[in-house]
Amino acid sequence: INKGWLEEGQLLSGADKIRHIPTWIVQGRYDIVCPMASAWDLHRAFPEAKLIVTPDSGHSVSEKGNTAALVGIMEELKGKAVGV
Repeated sequence: INKGWLEEGQLLSGADKIRHIPTWIVQGRYDIVCPMASAWDLHRAFPEAKLIVTPDSGHSVSEKGNTAALVGIMEELKGKAVGV
């Protein structure tokens, strides 16, 4: 909509280029900015990505469920850091 750095549909059509990157999709159930269909379409195009739907959140990172999911991902990644 705002003509950001990705072309329309680029992420879905180019998913093969990023399959090797560990990826999580965090989607708030009540997000009206980025609807659930967008997260689902991305997950279908990129099934290696882990889809986490936060049942009590909308779009904001500061909502409790989204924050908990993102912190959980960081904790998981911290354990996989090189040299750990």
